Amino acid sequence: MSTKASELAQYGVNIDADRFLKIPSVTTTERGTISAVPGMLIYNSSVGVLQQYIGDSIWVSIAPSAAITSVVLPGSQTAVFTGDTITINGISFDSGAIVSYIDNSNNETSAPSSTRVSASLITATIPALGEGTYDVVVTNGNGSRAVFPDAFDVDGTPIFNTASGSLGSLLDRVDSANFNAGATEDGAAVNVSITSGALPNGLSISAQGIITGTPNTDDYADTVYSFTVTATDSENQTSDRNFSITVLENYVQAGSTTFGV
Repeated sequence: MSTKASELAQYGVNIDADRFLKIPSVTTTERGTISAVPGMLIYNSSVGVLQQYIGDSIWVSIAPSAAITSVVLPGSQTAVFTGDTITINGISFDSGAIVSYIDNSNNETSAPSSTRVSASLITATIPALGEGTYDVVVTNGNGSRAVFPDAFDVDGTPIFNTASGSLGSLLDRVDSANFNAGATEDGAAVNVSITSGALPNGLSISAQGIITGTPNTDDYADTVYSFTVTATDSENQTSDRNFSITVLENYVQAGSTTFGV
């Protein structure tokens, strides 16, 4: 038996402060039982949108347009690079929303992955993009699009001057260090610092990554000192590299010992 719209739960659409338009609130399954006529409106609670009947058993969605209110970059970064994840804030992101990026030549590239956290928040990853400024686009499942212009810049991350691994060996209290653990971006040196581990006692690292000094460890055996250097560019993008320095034992016992014959 067909269900009349008047018998179904009502959904209030605000007209002004004191008046509401009452329309049926139904699920997709319940919608099929309605004796619909062209022009009829319902609220489809299964998908959370208003829908209008246009005939031949076809209902079309009347969805509010999506809008992007802000795009947030990772941490304190002012530019992004491949693999970074951005946060997109806005309204009316539906369950089918996807993310893409448009460059200054109007070339559009899809995000490798995106997650709709809610109707107002999506996270998306950055693919391999050329350097430049990009718009962020959210396309809803219903085809509506929201564009946030000049959302971010793509810039390279720091590149280290030396391969990861051992920088070399030093004889304790004898050899002087002169190792390069620095990094550059676009040919210019960037600041570096040790963020994990430590240098052997007696050595230091400059802001440009030059390690100097003479080890003074008094280790009883050859010892490997491992540490991580982090390079940070002007957009607060970072690169990490792991290094090590081996200090060769040169321990001399204080005083002397005489053995009898």
